Amino acid sequence: MVNKSKSIKRTKVKCNIIFGDSRSVLPPLGQIADLIITSPPYADARKKHYDSISPDEFVEWFSSFHNAFFHILKPNGSLVINIKDKVENGVRNRYVWKTIEKLSELGWFAIEDYIWYKTNPMPGYWPTRLRDGWEYCFHLAKTTKPYINQNAVKISLGDWAESRLSKLNGKDLARHNSENNSGFGRDLSRWIGKKDVLPSNVIVLPLVGKNYNHPAVFPVGLPSFFIKLLSPNGGTIVDPFGGSGTTAIAAVRLGRNAILVDNNLDYCFTSVKRLKDESENFNFTLEQINFPKC
Repeated sequence: MVNKSKSIKRTKVKCNIIFGDSRSVLPPLGQIADLIITSPPYADARKKHYDSISPDEFVEWFSSFHNAFFHILKPNGSLVINIKDKVENGVRNRYVWKTIEKLSELGWFAIEDYIWYKTNPMPGYWPTRLRDGWEYCFHLAKTTKPYINQNAVKISLGDWAESRLSKLNGKDLARHNSENNSGFGRDLSRWIGKKDVLPSNVIVLPLVGKNYNHPAVFPVGLPSFFIKLLSPNGGTIVDPFGGSGTTAIAAVRLGRNAILVDNNLDYCFTSVKRLKDESENFNFTLEQINFPKC
């Protein structure tokens, strides 16, 4: 249940749903985005819902959005791409990694790779593989030190800590570097008295049970995680492939402005309806831009 008293106290934010192509819609808006988070159409997937792009053409197609993304993103902003590669003729087509490599060539810094672990992947049978239970979330930025608020996503240390930290000795009492020279290390003595720690780069969330007239709805918790981590309160979140509006819902609930763009008018209307139905108790204004007049 939404706490109405708390939502009323929040600063009013804006949500714009724009019908159009992000490559032409975003640049005139200026450098206003703190975070771009999106799940673009996957290659050769869901042809009835999207303009289908073959895996061999995907890198060039996605790269055509580079200028628009770079133009609207603030210098310390971030780009998060949720995507999954494709199986062709029994093998994985690595167009996803090729896309990230191309973006790196264009000036983006690959900050981190996250994994969305799905707790309820679709059942089925495949001759040479198992159920597909995870997807990539790539974090890119215009700088090697983008805005980040790690405290916003801290999690409980857990009940194990009290017994483990009460028995420190030997290497536990000083920083212990990885044996394989990975660059990572630990100093367990620094955990004494702490209640919260940083989460891992594996995000655990179930698939959405309802598709909202859209074939690839991700859970609100996915954009919410990155919005809290990579944008300030009152910041602006952009989803250039807005789909069913999940990113906007997460943004307004967290006190951020939202800009969603989609070239499918039905999805734009779905986003408007979901915003009104699922975030009615949150303090925001909603504007429909470039929608055809009835």
